[in-house]
Amino acid sequence: MTRLFGTNGIRWRPDKKQDHNFSVELGLAIGTYFGKGNTVCMGRDTRITGPVISAAVASGIMSAGCDIIDIGVVPTPTVQFGVKMLDVAGGVMITASHNPPEFNGLKCIDNDGTEMARDNEEKIEDVYFSKNFQYAGWDEVGKFKVNDEVSFAHMDRISSLIVPNSGWKKLKVVIDCSNGPAGKFTPNILRDMGCEVHTINAQPDGMFPGRLPEPLEKNLSGLMDTVANLGADLGIAHDGDADRATFVDEKGNYINGDESLALFAIDSLDAEKGKVVVPVNTSRKVTDSIIDNGGEVELTPIGSPIIARRMKGIGARVGGEGNGGVIFPENMLCRDGIMTAAKMVEILATGDRKLSEMVSDLPDYTIIRSKFKCNEKLKHQVLDNVKKAMTDFEVIDIDGVKIEGDDWWVLLRPSGTEPIFRVTAEAANPQMAQDKLDEFKVLLKKIIQDLA
Repeated sequence: MTRLFGTNGIRWRPDKKQDHNFSVELGLAIGTYFGKGNTVCMGRDTRITGPVISAAVASGIMSAGCDIIDIGVVPTPTVQFGVKMLDVAGGVMITASHNPPEFNGLKCIDNDGTEMARDNEEKIEDVYFSKNFQYAGWDEVGKFKVNDEVSFAHMDRISSLIVPNSGWKKLKVVIDCSNGPAGKFTPNILRDMGCEVHTINAQPDGMFPGRLPEPLEKNLSGLMDTVANLGADLGIAHDGDADRATFVDEKGNYINGDESLALFAIDSLDAEKGKVVVPVNTSRKVTDSIIDNGGEVELTPIGSPIIARRMKGIGARVGGEGNGGVIFPENMLCRDGIMTAAKMVEILATGDRKLSEMVSDLPDYTIIRSKFKCNEKLKHQVLDNVKKAMTDFEVIDIDGVKIEGDDWWVLLRPSGTEPIFRVTAEAANPQMAQDKLDEFKVLLKKIIQDLA
């Protein structure tokens, strides 16, 4: 069956190539899935196409007989919080997350507040492609309501979990809100926590004039410079829908998502030992830190919905990905960039070390990534042949094929949308990482040639 949903929702360009019938029919499929008489919580980010797409999707959902509770321009985790707070059937967030401004998209939320499980997405896809929509009668169409309280309740929830006291250090913090919905959340919460807060890109603007919404190092020069020039203790950068946060240390250096995830795991395990859930492509900076601090590593396929559900099943301490998406179960079983920012402030304000010092103590590994073209029909055969060739190594095949050496690993993972393999290599030094990447690309080439 043709797919609509990727790893995290649906993304598309809402221009002349994609008319709004798509959004309406998508809403009809979602409403048909949730069922007549149920209620859906809905929000959107700041993208300029958000109002028209959310109106079209809501029209479809209501046409199927579901009510809509619209909570406005909010982070994705606020919709997830709203689903549980309002006790409704599920949620819809209109967002393209970190994509450039010309894109928009949609994420569906299950009734437990987690990003929708893949089998439920497939049910929506089945309705959409079969056009087997449920239409409500004229007297049964859904109602549209507005709720302004969910945003405040979400902020109150985070504030209740992280309560400063007189012993906390007062931190100077710079927040890059990515012109998204984080601007009315993170600065207010951190000020209430006693921080001196400075903001950049805090005005909501779906053109993202300050920077592209992906919080990568190459997009954060403004934040890094501001932190260094102000002598701040911490820089925080959100993505377009604020379900993630990445950081800059007091020297203006970018801290990658694996490094911050390792620090959150260490902090959590200091309080209580337990399991930490991370995907198979996670750096050993994280997994070694978990083991060194008395925790257990639980590996999953890539994708935050999978991580959240595994955490729920085993009662994990914390979980997340190396892109700044961290899940704190005491808050919610979903990525929450606002909570992530507040937790980093807590770690720094209650400790006696600077962020750069904590990062410098993490295990030292180098991770590099590449792509390799492969005929779509050969992908699974290629993976099988790679596994057969790796008899001397530990092989993990829960998502692609990961080969584990003593001080290195390589992950070969077929793309779900392109005729390529994504190849990731990590090793104890840059040269070894590059050598391993090259070695396995040669192996891939040989296997593909033999199969052709």
